Amino acid sequence: MYGANGSIMAGIDKAAIAFSIAIVAVGVGFAFYMGAVQDAGPVVSAPVASKTVEPKTQADPFADIADKVKSEAPTKPLKAGWERATSAQDPGVGHEAHQLAIILAPSNKVYSGTLMYDASEPIQLVTLHGPLKAGEDAGQATWSPDGKTKFALTFVDPKNAKGEWKFAGNALAVHTMKTEPFTVDYKVDYKEKAMSDTVKTATTKSVQDPGMGHEGHQLAVLLAPSSDVYSGILSYSASENIQLVSLRGPIGADEKPAKTWTPDGETVFELTFVDPKNAMGSWEFSGNALAVHTMNTNQFTVSYSVSATATAGKTMELKEDVTMKETKEETMAKEPAGPQTHKVSIPAGTSVPGCESNKSCFSPASITINAGDTVTWNNADTAAHTVTGGSPADGPSGVFDSSLVMAGADYAFTFNDKGSYDYFCMVHPWMTGSVTVN
Repeated sequence: MYGANGSIMAGIDKAAIAFSIAIVAVGVGFAFYMGAVQDAGPVVSAPVASKTVEPKTQADPFADIADKVKSEAPTKPLKAGWERATSAQDPGVGHEAHQLAIILAPSNKVYSGTLMYDASEPIQLVTLHGPLKAGEDAGQATWSPDGKTKFALTFVDPKNAKGEWKFAGNALAVHTMKTEPFTVDYKVDYKEKAMSDTVKTATTKSVQDPGMGHEGHQLAVLLAPSSDVYSGILSYSASENIQLVSLRGPIGADEKPAKTWTPDGETVFELTFVDPKNAMGSWEFSGNALAVHTMNTNQFTVSYSVSATATAGKTMELKEDVTMKETKEETMAKEPAGPQTHKVSIPAGTSVPGCESNKSCFSPASITINAGDTVTWNNADTAAHTVTGGSPADGPSGVFDSSLVMAGADYAFTFNDKGSYDYFCMVHPWMTGSVTVN
């Protein structure tokens, strides 16, 4: 019995020792594990699926989270005196994939003032001018709700969601090139004025600059030279990049401004000359005359809305013998006679369909030059484009081809032969333009 019991007890003792060692080992392992966990940070165990589940394909793995956060976020309080609008699908032909929020509906009068905005995402700013008469659609950006009634379009992209804009036009809206709706809080301080000599919406073509030494330039007078002082806002949409001009005066004999303008060699005005390097925009101005201008020989078209006030006075007629008195620096910088270089921009956003509806894929879309002149295309978009002679329907003509023009780069081609040359982008075939060579 003893021997048997002794064997049993010995077995129990051995088992107890082994169990104790196992407990110690587990304790030591757990201690090391917890230390590692504390060093590594919190660990979340994935749930064990009871059956095979096909993984969900999602382009943006954070989209659901972003949508949930957006839906649960508290509504931003509306500022006193402000209004809130939610965008809808842009009704413009060719803009079906865009969003638009109308602030001031189309009117036969001219709105002018300041728009303050605070949107849920970066937006673009829009005013309309029109509707255009037959034949007035000549290369400037346009917008149409039905393909027949057309408005000239001033389209400004400040690349922000919050700011302010001084504008003039027959309608006011904000816009995105996206399909998802956006919201915008806004306050617009404006006046709606009937048409007059100083409040107008119009489309005009430029003429050869009548100034001596400026025979190679083009000029379109919007408010004729006057002894009155005009003050107001101009919004414009031109067929190519333009410069902005206002006059102040007549000035006294003792005044010596850097730039002057005179209609007769005796009555002298100070000249304000602004080059925004764009075809669409707005300008708050003051002066005794208002005009737009280019340093090119080809005629341009400009649609615009201007709302100005002026004191009563006698308006001077613009004579054909207008001269431009230049400073020494201007004379040195004056363009030489002979072949000239004309610039065409590839605007931002043209890699997305929509610009073809208002002929804004190239700016200007159509250009007229002389034989021997050079056209330089600048890619202001973030995507690469081509400038290829021909058309999307017929393919490349073989006359000229830029290959890929990267963002910020230029392509230049000299046209030595008279004729009409269509061109397009092979990467984005909705982008088309033309060059007419005289």
